[in-house]
Amino acid sequence: MAFLFKRRPARPRSDWDAISTVARAQARLRASSEILPGRRAGLVFRPPEEAGLGDHAFLGSLAAQLNRVLDEGEAATRTMHSVEDDEHGTRWVILEDGNFEDLTSSVFTVGNAISLNDGAGLLIAAVWGVHYDGAAAYWLYTYQRKAFYPFIPRPPDQRDHSGELALSKLMARHGMNVERSTEHWYPLWDIPF
Repeated sequence: MAFLFKRRPARPRSDWDAISTVARAQARLRASSEILPGRRAGLVFRPPEEAGLGDHAFLGSLAAQLNRVLDEGEAATRTMHSVEDDEHGTRWVILEDGNFEDLTSSVFTVGNAISLNDGAGLLIAAVWGVHYDGAAAYWLYTYQRKAFYPFIPRPPDQRDHSGELALSKLMARHGMNVERSTEHWYPLWDIPF
């Protein structure tokens, strides 16, 4: 007797394995009119001085480093970028690009550059803005767990839990590695885009 088992997708081995699924999923969801992708994404991380690491050469000159990383070379995306501190003691790299694939590539490139320059332990999440069901929503990628989850904030400081569950099913159906435990779907308030 043969049994058919539905295999769960393997957990991504690298950030690129996970992040590369974003552009494909976005294209499918956009084609089916289930989401409208945003032009902005970002990475949030703990500043090295807040993490007790003192001066950090790469992150200390991050804006200048990003000019080199994103704007030079054959594969440069020339994605617009800025670096901002927020009121929660974290730092953001905010990216903007009308080409979603370039935007996603830039998210990976910036995260990889930070990781390769002794900042891997500082990365908290990568965030993509999307419109879902007529409202602002976000896809969050946690570097520690190499998984995505949706976040749909509603003012004041509320979440659309049923919308997040529905969006997570769409994300998983279109190939994104969604965090299975909703206990790890942490809110990320005051996203600066």
